[in-house]
Amino acid sequence: MTTRRLFAIVPAAGRSRRMGAHKLLLSLGSETVIQRLVRALSGKSVTKVVIVARRDDALLAEHLADLPVEVVQPETDPPDMKTSVQCALSWIKECYQPAEDEAWLLVPADHPVLEQAVIEELCQAWEQCPADVMIPAYRNRKGHPTFFRWSMAGKVFQLPAEQGINALWQRGDVQPHLQPCAVPEILLDLDTPEDFDELQKKYGKD
Repeated sequence: MTTRRLFAIVPAAGRSRRMGAHKLLLSLGSETVIQRLVRALSGKSVTKVVIVARRDDALLAEHLADLPVEVVQPETDPPDMKTSVQCALSWIKECYQPAEDEAWLLVPADHPVLEQAVIEELCQAWEQCPADVMIPAYRNRKGHPTFFRWSMAGKVFQLPAEQGINALWQRGDVQPHLQPCAVPEILLDLDTPEDFDELQKKYGKD
């Protein structure tokens, strides 16, 4: 029996303007923000981690050089998350030729407090999920990572320029399965210095 592959896509091409610093390289406990996320994604269920960075982000590329990830730096910087995802999907298709029933998950780079055990639990739920999209939900609030059948990749390229990936289910093209998750960390991202201060209080000693 052939094992179906699962590719993790991590958009990391933002400029951290609200943070005022390169937030992915900030230290949170003994690791940086991006190191923590990569560790969470490094369980047995994820085949490859693909991180999309800006072409000129040499600091991030160097920081990731020794981690088990593939870094994609397009010639033209992605202007938004959807474009970053499209770059990653094109890369995965060219390098790995996934089958339609294989899958990819999406998690923004600024979700540093996801734990590997939670990711693995969601991956196991995805294995049993009949839907084309699965979104974890904590108390009915949608979080990350979001799982997609590879057959959904083409629909991402068909979205109008002004629409994000969540338009796939907002406009009714797709009926996602909401997977209950008891862990609020699926909701926690990092956008502002205030966000970082709160995360430091709770997770800074990890």
